[in-house]
Amino acid sequence: MKRLLLIANLVAVFALAACGQMPSQGSDALMVESDGENFIVIGDSDTLLKKTTADSSSLALGSEKCTLKARTKIMLSSPPSYEGSHYSITTSEMLPDCSFKQGYVFRAHVAKSSLKSLFSANVRAFLDTIAYAEGTNDRYDLMFTRVPFYSYDGHPRAIQCSYGLCSDAAGRYQFLSTTWDQLRREAGLTDFSPESQDRAAIQLIKDVGYYSTVVNIGGYSDFERAAYGLSRQWASLPGSPYGQPTHSASQLWSKFSQFLARY
Repeated sequence: MKRLLLIANLVAVFALAACGQMPSQGSDALMVESDGENFIVIGDSDTLLKKTTADSSSLALGSEKCTLKARTKIMLSSPPSYEGSHYSITTSEMLPDCSFKQGYVFRAHVAKSSLKSLFSANVRAFLDTIAYAEGTNDRYDLMFTRVPFYSYDGHPRAIQCSYGLCSDAAGRYQFLSTTWDQLRREAGLTDFSPESQDRAAIQLIKDVGYYSTVVNIGGYSDFERAAYGLSRQWASLPGSPYGQPTHSASQLWSKFSQFLARY
């Protein structure tokens, strides 16, 4: 009987895989996963695959948008990529009730992806926490004062001013152009894309000597050490000496824990 149940489960999994969708891993889910596969896993609520990044209310169901069920693993034909607040994806197979393969999914609606697997869960959650503190959240296309820029070819290098403070900080991690130039050379980056911004932030954390601390965060004291240790690199972190508004370590620990649950 156990053998018959196993065969039935395998048949179900491969049937879902044929449609490009598989159940995400859980206590009662059977996973068939191999190294190097490309995928996204939808979070706890249904979301949409959109043909463009336009507001979904203006898109036609089926031809311009289709539903992605919660906690579903979507198999992709190539790695997902960042497109502002979206992932750009190409599904390996045409999904049910969907007339297109290439489209966009809100990053905040994705619980896990093969792209995120490039970095450990602690690192991803810490980067999310920095972005929260800096006020950019999932946006990679904002300059100081939240003015957007429209090309990822390079750092925009445009000075913005607010309440007597002027800065050319830009991107999800609000890099100054001088800091970006140094990190770009160190990490061998060729553009200001979201992927490059993530790698530059990690390079900066390494340069200051707190990468191992971030990777090994196991409790509040570890997190607090990293947050205070990086306060000269990010003015919004606790203990920053620059006179700008900061977040407390306890508040950011709460956000870190929330973000960590995504991964």
